[in-house]
Amino acid sequence: MMGDSRNDIAARIEQRTRELLQQSAALCAAHRARLPDPVIRFDLCGQAAGQVQWHKGARPLLRYNLDIAQHHQSDFLASTVAHEVSHLITVACHGRVQAHGSEWRAVMRHLGIADPQRCHQYAVDETAVRRQRRWAYECNCRGHELSTTRHKRIQTGSSRYHCRQCGAALRPARPSSD
Repeated sequence: MMGDSRNDIAARIEQRTRELLQQSAALCAAHRARLPDPVIRFDLCGQAAGQVQWHKGARPLLRYNLDIAQHHQSDFLASTVAHEVSHLITVACHGRVQAHGSEWRAVMRHLGIADPQRCHQYAVDETAVRRQRRWAYECNCRGHELSTTRHKRIQTGSSRYHCRQCGAALRPARPSSD
């Protein structure tokens, strides 16, 4: 299975998603809820194996990480796809409830997952994980490392950040004169 192309894996994930959605049709009917018809994308990166996004007035978006799926195909198809479909069905039937609460666990059991887990246990190659660059800042008492997001907010003037210790505004660190 490891030699399968990314397109083959994506097709199998999409097929499994559709099967689990059909398996959930009775649950939706019992709750008088419409069966979700998600847009499925394979653009997720980093450590997350899957993700569901709901946007008002649009079809839900179901995103999968093909890098993780390629390395853990059997478990991904059995558990991760069920995990994400369960989120879709839970919101459809119960609205916004605790993400991995009792309603979600009940849907997981309905889909055949006896021991639902909140997070995957896949070994993720740290070199494949995207991390934001860190930017050196300082205050009156010490140095700080800020994410690119916070750095850009400071640069555009939309936000100011202060040290929790001394209360001084953070400013870009001066290059060391070593």
